[in-house]
Amino acid sequence: MEMQNNFGKIIAELQKQKPVIHHITNYVTAEACADAAICAGASPVMADEPEEVEVITAGSDALVLNLGTINYNKMIAMERSAMAAKKKGIPVVLDPVGVMSSALRLNFALKLLKGGYVNIVRGNYDECRALADEKAAGHGVDGVLQADEGEKLQAAKAVAGKFNCIAAVTGQVDYVSNGKQVLVLNGGNEMLKKITGAGCITTTLCACCAAVTKDYMTAAALGVVIMGQAAELAAGFMEKKDGPGMFKTRLFDGIYHVTGKWNLINLKPEERMN
Repeated sequence: MEMQNNFGKIIAELQKQKPVIHHITNYVTAEACADAAICAGASPVMADEPEEVEVITAGSDALVLNLGTINYNKMIAMERSAMAAKKKGIPVVLDPVGVMSSALRLNFALKLLKGGYVNIVRGNYDECRALADEKAAGHGVDGVLQADEGEKLQAAKAVAGKFNCIAAVTGQVDYVSNGKQVLVLNGGNEMLKKITGAGCITTTLCACCAAVTKDYMTAAALGVVIMGQAAELAAGFMEKKDGPGMFKTRLFDGIYHVTGKWNLINLKPEERMN
């Protein structure tokens, strides 16, 4: 109950403060992340020009670094933004997209983590395992490794403990750790596997919550919970004729309603709008 009360306080601050979330993200899901931030009550900005990112970050309340479509200029921009954020005490959320598949991505992510720039990591099991092992041995950007729930839990603890940050390993069951404690979260819907950007959106929601509190473990957990509840709500809104496209549209509606009507969080999807 205490954590749910803390969740409620963060939601209230999110709606009140309307924090600015600076994204240096990938072009595949940038619009979805911006929409998610707005639906949650935040104000997104997408700026990746190296010559302006420091001032943009300095005027923001949280920074998202997403490696999905990484390139040389983006790495420069991310590093400059990360330094600006660290200097001002602005939380940084890293989405290590595909680090198991590319030495370039992995080494850059490790550079940020070892430099102490990252407060929260949000990734799938394959990505977080690669960070913990410091080894790229995969393909694509989606998780394919077979792992039991105990291994996923340990991956969250390993990343958090090794890099002194909060780690959120998301999947069918989600694990959020500070290196010592682990929160096990259940939520979501199978349709999340049928759309692009589910992980990126979750990362954005974690950043929205981290922007209004210094309790980054609770912020990361809440971001994951909002995504899971929004997915359940979106599935409840769908009709028999609907598919992944409508689910994705409804997902934004879900984020809006979950964050706007937090007291309805534990009701069944069909009851939450009454």
